[in-house]
Amino acid sequence: MATRQLTPVMCPVCGARFMAPVETVIDVGRAPNLKTQLMQGQLNVTQCPQCGRQSAMSAPLYYHDPAHQLALVLVPTELSLHNTDQQKLIGDLTNAVLAGLPAEQRKGYLLTPQVFFTMQSMVNTILQAEGITPEMVERQRAKVKLVEEFLQAPDENALRGLVKEHDAELDYEFFEILTASAQTAHDRGQGELARALLGLRTVLAEWSTKGKAAVAEINAAMGLGETITREELLKRLQAAQSDDEWQNLVAAGRPLLDYAFFQNLTAQIEAAADADTANRLKSLRSRILDTTSQQDAAVRTAMKAASDLLKEILQAQDAEAAIRQHLGEIDDLFFGVLSANLERAQAENLTDWVERMRRVGDTAMRLLEEQLPPDVRLINQLMLATYPDDSQKLLLEHQALITPQFLATLDQLVADLDASGQTAAARHLRQVHAQAQPMIQGVLQA
Repeated sequence: MATRQLTPVMCPVCGARFMAPVETVIDVGRAPNLKTQLMQGQLNVTQCPQCGRQSAMSAPLYYHDPAHQLALVLVPTELSLHNTDQQKLIGDLTNAVLAGLPAEQRKGYLLTPQVFFTMQSMVNTILQAEGITPEMVERQRAKVKLVEEFLQAPDENALRGLVKEHDAELDYEFFEILTASAQTAHDRGQGELARALLGLRTVLAEWSTKGKAAVAEINAAMGLGETITREELLKRLQAAQSDDEWQNLVAAGRPLLDYAFFQNLTAQIEAAADADTANRLKSLRSRILDTTSQQDAAVRTAMKAASDLLKEILQAQDAEAAIRQHLGEIDDLFFGVLSANLERAQAENLTDWVERMRRVGDTAMRLLEEQLPPDVRLINQLMLATYPDDSQKLLLEHQALITPQFLATLDQLVADLDASGQTAAARHLRQVHAQAQPMIQGVLQA
């Protein structure tokens, strides 16, 4: 059983505001797939209808596991609820759980759920109920922290030194975490971060003692390398029609660009039937090596720049002024670095830093929204406005923006929302569209 409801959210990338469905109740006995999404950090991840990026939302959640008699409620601190509102929310979620269960399954423990204010603390409780000890969790956290340390290495020599120092820790579990982090970043639309993590995985696999075997085992378990082989990647690189296609192929196929790949390419060069073919393959090999080197350097530079920018903003006396000064540099990679540091601060119970970073994130999103064109800002406001009074008031206040192009944009958003299953939000915009239509015809006056 899962209960969904629409809630207003704001895209952390482009600042667009829209309505999105979220899961508010998980019953593990009936919907184990939702538990999997929760533990993998994929629950309540939505796609922005404007820029297409994916991001995770902060939303209340009731977690019920009858096998372990767990009743847990997440009330994210971002909601800033007063005690009365918090108790009402917990009561509503509890009633939703009870209403979906047969009478014989309505146990007393469901009426007194344990309350959590961060997702990590709730996940830790779930893990402990399943026999995963705090020591195991701490070991995983240490490996996540190690990933971040590798990403922030200033140059290749420093990275090699870190690999040598932590070689014993670069085991199967480490590469499993690194691979999962890259997949999560990719699914959330954090393309640069995903490429950085995949590039790091390739380098660490090459330089560490257990890396190659661990990555090969993980790839085999996940079915990676079956849809595209090293030979197929080589053919696609040879057939690339543009530099963009070439760059994307190298980035996406980076895990396959290993020693075996270049060994095979070298063998083809040596077996070439003529000098032209051999020279063409040599040029291809050089271009691949140059591209991977450039991409690695670009990723390291971008990651360091994002980390340095976050540090500068956090240390500034006026954080908002610092964000305004660097607003053009704030992108999905910056938010990825901010998210990683925020999770680390939460895990270490650094309350002051958690609050400071949340304020930075909220301020950055607000300022990014201010940069949007007036018609886009109006649409975002209309998405959140109550129909019909508030939406009509907004339309009248911004009547100069109501043009045929504006209505065409509304039509496209309605189609996108319908296609993504957000029927309530689509219905809301249809009603707004009907309100706006007469304004073009001059029937209504401001």
